[in-house]
Amino acid sequence: MAEQLAATGATALCSAAGLGYRAPYVVELARAVDSGELDLESLKTTDMPTAELRKHLLAIKGVGGYAAANLLMILGHYDFVPVDSWALKTVSREWYGGEVVGQAEVEASFEGWGEWKGLVYWFWDWSYRDEE
Repeated sequence: MAEQLAATGATALCSAAGLGYRAPYVVELARAVDSGELDLESLKTTDMPTAELRKHLLAIKGVGGYAAANLLMILGHYDFVPVDSWALKTVSREWYGGEVVGQAEVEASFEGWGEWKGLVYWFWDWSYRDEE
C-alpha cells in the first residue's frame, strides 16, 4: 500500500481521494515508509513512554496534536484527548454552558480519568448532541 501511495503524485491523490492540502503529506509519508526511512509497524510494539512516542509522531510532517492523539489511541496509549473544532464545541455545550472553550478546557474535562482520558473521550456518549 505504501508503495502504491508513494508512486502516486499529490495532485492525483488529491483529486482521487479528495485529500486537499493533506495529499502532499500523505505522499511524503508513504515514500518514507516505502523507502524504509520510517518504520510505522515498529510503533505497534514499541516500549517508548507515551510522551516520547507522541514526540515521535509529531515529528512526522503533517501530524499535529489531533492526529497524534488519535494515533496514540490506535496504538493503545490513551493519555491524550484528540481536540478539534468538534471537541471544542461539544465540550463547551456539555460542561461550559456553551461558553467558548479552548484545548485546556477540553483536556481538563477528562483529566480525572488520568491515563485513560483519551479512551473515555472516545467512548463518551455524545449521540444526543446530534439532535440539537
